[in-house]
Amino acid sequence: MKFCGVEFKNPMVIASSPLTSKLEMLKAADRAGAAAASTKLTFIKQPFYGKLRMHTYEKNGSIICYDRRLDIDEGLRLTDQAKKETNLKLFCNITNDGEDLEGWAFLAKKFEEAGSDLVEANMVCPNVGLSTKNIAGDSAISKTEHGGAVTGQDPVKIAQVVKTLKESVKIPVIVKLTPNVTDIGVTAKAAQDAGADGVCLAGAQSSLPLVDIYNEGKPGYHLLNGVSHGSLGGPASKLNCFSLVANIAKKTNLPIIGGGGLETFEDCIMMMMWGARLVTVCTAAMWYGWEVIEKQVRGMEEYLQKMGYSSYDEIIGKSLQYLRSSCDLEAIPGYPVCDESKCIGCGRCAKPGHCNAITMNGKRPVIEGEKCLGCGICVGLCPAKALSMQASE
Repeated sequence: MKFCGVEFKNPMVIASSPLTSKLEMLKAADRAGAAAASTKLTFIKQPFYGKLRMHTYEKNGSIICYDRRLDIDEGLRLTDQAKKETNLKLFCNITNDGEDLEGWAFLAKKFEEAGSDLVEANMVCPNVGLSTKNIAGDSAISKTEHGGAVTGQDPVKIAQVVKTLKESVKIPVIVKLTPNVTDIGVTAKAAQDAGADGVCLAGAQSSLPLVDIYNEGKPGYHLLNGVSHGSLGGPASKLNCFSLVANIAKKTNLPIIGGGGLETFEDCIMMMMWGARLVTVCTAAMWYGWEVIEKQVRGMEEYLQKMGYSSYDEIIGKSLQYLRSSCDLEAIPGYPVCDESKCIGCGRCAKPGHCNAITMNGKRPVIEGEKCLGCGICVGLCPAKALSMQASE
């Protein structure tokens, strides 16, 4: 399949992250079956040298507010080595933390010379500039805190950077946009109008961690002297990212890389059905290892065969046909029905506080259809998948 004119063997891209900061990890991504990787965020010279600290809330989400990035010599060396020793297509994830445009051009040219297949202009990272802005406001941002999400919140700056990059390199220019805006469609349209070849969306909602309420509200980070607004990943970001991708798919003609909380091949297929051409994964592999990537790639390929699709092109944007304004929606009357051969009599379906349509007779649910509100919560709660919603005749 093709993305911005570049051939990919499948839709799987490993997101710019600690997973793509070293050659041995890029080799592991290649062995796992990924088609591409976005190398770790690179600066001409990073504004501060962090170390990876991560808040992990398993089955929910993760937040990174402090991490080690790469300086240009490190990023170029990594790219050169990876092009020689892997079969991956490589995105160079770059940002310029100053107000000038020359830094963007310099980085892009150097990575093109090193062999990068595509530029990924990082306008998403909340840890450079946006964390300061969220704490103390615009006036607190220094002259070296203008990269990442601070740039990605400003359509004018986005356009300026994209035009500069397009004038500087021949390889495709992809913009990785921050979700921390009022309307992602506006910033995506600014990128498109300036000549961007594509966009990437992948988590990064500005977030704070759980805190210890029995220890003066200490944030849930290990080995860190405080906490800053960080980048959300993991399952908590998935539904929001579906919305972001669909928003862009409806408002622009740009090909999209979609990510955020993708743990299974089904998640990846759903992201593509909401409009993504490629998918990108980070947290799942950081939590559970490279076998997650292997399963996702294998699962997507088997899905195509099982469903009779000849290519991924046939599923991209399939779900957009159902997207409409709330005022155009119509509720269909109905109620849940129970497959008693599956029911385990746990009683969870009778728990919702707003509903009295289901009561338990011993271990058997009794459903009064005329009382049903049609919310579908009981179906979602059922651990045995014994309930399904049926339209009224």
